[in-house]
Amino acid sequence: MSDIDKRIADVMLAKLRERNPSLGPDDLTRPIAELDLDSLDLIELHQQLESNLQVKGDPNETAGFAFLDDFSNYFAKLASRE
Repeated sequence: MSDIDKRIADVMLAKLRERNPSLGPDDLTRPIAELDLDSLDLIELHQQLESNLQVKGDPNETAGFAFLDDFSNYFAKLASRE
């Protein structure tokens, strides 16, 4: 796992554990709908990933993501361009 991937996973796990402390790394591949995340949670996740990685993403694009993997892939691509 690259440094960027680890940072993304850490941010996402922290967000998931705000809702349910028992969630772990295996939950990072689950559909967002199964994780009890609402639209505000997803906006906060987007902002936290931007801040941690020092990138600027498009919230309109991430709003349509169905899986947490989509966030991981999107932000990994953004961070690798920097």
